[in-house]
This record gives sequence, structure tokens and C-alpha cells, in this order.
Amino acid sequence: MRRTSSAWVLAAALSLLAAASAGAQPGGDAGAKLAALAPAQRQALQRRVEAWEGLPEPMRRERREAWMAWRVLPEAERQRMAAARAAWLALPVAEQQALRARFDALDAGIARGWLLGPVLGADWSRLHALFAQVPPEGREALLQALHALPAQARDDLAVLAQRTPPQERDALRDALLAQPQAQRAQWLRRRVEP
Repeated sequence: MRRTSSAWVLAAALSLLAAASAGAQPGGDAGAKLAALAPAQRQALQRRVEAWEGLPEPMRRERREAWMAWRVLPEAERQRMAAARAAWLALPVAEQQALRARFDALDAGIARGWLLGPVLGADWSRLHALFAQVPPEGREALLQALHALPAQARDDLAVLAQRTPPQERDALRDALLAQPQAQRAQWLRRRVEP
């Protein structure tokens, strides 16, 4: 099944948003921002810093990763995530807990795919084999290419991911990126059609 139910998206959205908002870190000139805070604001910030530093390192790492993922999501996907979070918060607590338990039961690699947002997260279980072993320096270009693909092109890429032996996946990724962005969907369609 290509698309996931809204319940799964809600659970994933909650996980991403909770981690992203908990791991929020100031950017820019932190010294000037601190100086501009009122004493009560500085104290509140100090409590947040202490709470952050009190978290176990694996949890801080997870939240930092979620925050960084949130920052690079396209604005439309951020809005979808915010709407999903609002809908999730409106659910009865028992339903929230049930959805969270289902999300927590996902394979770790699939769950991490939801960090890519609701569009790619929904497709990640079908695409992750193609992108699981991408070196860090190549991830950004691939993510931009994936975000730019329409749904049918992601479906075609998922078919190719399943058909392509592991030793040929690097060549498939390189060939995809070698195509001009405007022609990638057509290129994928031609590769899938007999």
C-alpha cells in the first residue's frame, strides 16, 4: 500500500514535532538575543537549558536530529505536520497512546523515514532500500530530488528500487541525479514501462 492512513501520519507528525520543538536551538547571534531578554525570560531559558542538559545523550541526539530535519522541510510540509499535530492533540488520550504505540512499533529505519516529512515519510518504506547506503555528502541532493518528484514519479522510483540489485543502486541514483529536474519524472516513467 503506497499511501498510509492519516492516523499513521498523525503519529509520525507527533513524534517529529515533539522532538523538533523540544530540540529547538537558537540561531544567529545568541549573545545579542540573550542580552535582549528580560530577567524572567533569561531564567526560563536557563531552566530549559538545564532540562536539555539533564536529558540522556541518546535522547538529545534524537531530538537534535529531528530539529535539523524539521528545519529543512518545505514550508507546505511543515504546515501539514502542524495540522496533523493539532488533529492528534484533539484525539482522546487513549487514541493518542494507541497511535503512538503503533508508531513506536515500526522498524527503526522506517520510523526515521518520517523525519523526511509526510510526503516522503509515506513513501519511505518503498524507497529506503535505494537510499539507505547513501554517503552523507550525497544525501542533500538526493533529498532535494525526492522532494521535487511528483507522486507518480516516486511510485516509479519505488518500482525501480525493488527491481534494482543492491550492487547497481549507486548507478541508478547517479543516473537519476544526472537528469535535469524537469525531466526526471519522464525518465523514471520510461524506465518502468516495458
